[in-house]
Amino acid sequence: MFELDREAASFGITAVENRFITDYLPAAKGDYVKVYLWGLHACAHPQADDSLESAAQALYLTVPEVEAALRYWERRGLVSRLSDEPLRFLFYSPLQRQQGAGAAFQPDTAYVSFAESVYAAFGDARKVTPGEIALAWEWVQDVGLTPEAVLMLLHHCMATGHAHFSFKKAEKLAVRMKEAGVAGPEDAEQFLNHDQSVHDGTRRVLSRMGKRRLPSDDELEMYEKWTGEWGFDLEGILSACRETTSGDPSFKYLDGILSGLRSRGQARTGEAVKRQLAAEKSEKELAQEVFSRLGIYPAAPVAARTYQELLTLQPHGVLLLAAEECRRTHKTLEDMQSLLESWRNRGLTDENAVRDYLNRYREANVALREIFEACGHAGRPTEKDRQQYETWKSWGMDRALMLFAAEQSRVAEGSKTAYLSKVLEAWHQAGITDIAQARAERKPTGRAPGRKTVSAQQYGQREYTEDELLAVSDDLIEEARKHRG
Repeated sequence: MFELDREAASFGITAVENRFITDYLPAAKGDYVKVYLWGLHACAHPQADDSLESAAQALYLTVPEVEAALRYWERRGLVSRLSDEPLRFLFYSPLQRQQGAGAAFQPDTAYVSFAESVYAAFGDARKVTPGEIALAWEWVQDVGLTPEAVLMLLHHCMATGHAHFSFKKAEKLAVRMKEAGVAGPEDAEQFLNHDQSVHDGTRRVLSRMGKRRLPSDDELEMYEKWTGEWGFDLEGILSACRETTSGDPSFKYLDGILSGLRSRGQARTGEAVKRQLAAEKSEKELAQEVFSRLGIYPAAPVAARTYQELLTLQPHGVLLLAAEECRRTHKTLEDMQSLLESWRNRGLTDENAVRDYLNRYREANVALREIFEACGHAGRPTEKDRQQYETWKSWGMDRALMLFAAEQSRVAEGSKTAYLSKVLEAWHQAGITDIAQARAERKPTGRAPGRKTVSAQQYGQREYTEDELLAVSDDLIEEARKHRG
């Protein structure tokens, strides 16, 4: 006989009891409140399509989320499921339920038993709200843990933090337990023991940094990464904490240190990490020694990497010698690498061998420059010239005799050095090893007019000047660069 216009429902009101707002709403999830209010509105204003799918679409939820919300209100006694086919729910007044009026409420015995166990677990440590118990029960109903596993989880949260922990945060741990395949109490004990060790280890690290507080979720995740994915043990992490003293100690800072250790070696235990850090400190000092000899000061990471590359060419002592040679003539790091490769290709891989080579190199270059000046040859000594010089020395000829022969070569036409080599070779075949013998053997040569013969006393040993030594090093570097190609 009487009927309300369908559009009128949009302009009316839906009554919500104050008891719902004060006693039920604070502990409920927002989506659960949305579903309750939608259902209450549907009770007052029935619609043709009142399916779960329709409700989910209107509320921007999924059907399982709507079902979970209705189960929550069933446990709170405000909704009961009357039938599945057709699907029907009965809503009750909050005040009606609290006064025991209306249809008899059939409690969920499993839920009641679980709630009593939760209350007993906390005892006088804190007051647990019905909403928190309902949330924990969802870990049984929706997540899939057993009631025993959930109770163990709650005990664990109290043990690793305090009694007033957040059930919302504990829910993350419940999900992780499910993802880890926890089925019953035995699985839960194993999982929670591991989680306990993560908490204890993280606290030890915080204490080592001088921080007296509970670890954050991010810090717990980092510690689990260090011990799980990266394989460090607690003592190894604590050993690495020593490196945080140079800055503000933090887990982010420590994460960078451990990442570097992991990339540079296999040390994961306490003693192994100590040894690796000590070795790297020593290597850092050695690298600084080499680069200071060269006169450059690269950043620590660049210095360490470059030093390692140089060590693949020559040992540390040889690196120092090469750095000194390059520093004398203001050469670059690239020049130094060329020099190291040149020495290695010559089979010079020992510090003493390189020193001997350098001494012979310098001696030959300085002597040859004097000889070239005496014979009138323009040019710098080459490797072939140095080899020839070593041959003359092996014949027992001293520098004075070589200079005497050079003076005789000034009048030669063509290559002065070729003529000089023939003179010395002829003297060698004649057994001549000093100037007196050479003078006695010498035949008239048609000296240049007005040219005074140089006596043997004029060809004594010379002291090398700094400029000459610099020029010798410059020859050495240039030759190494050409040798490198």
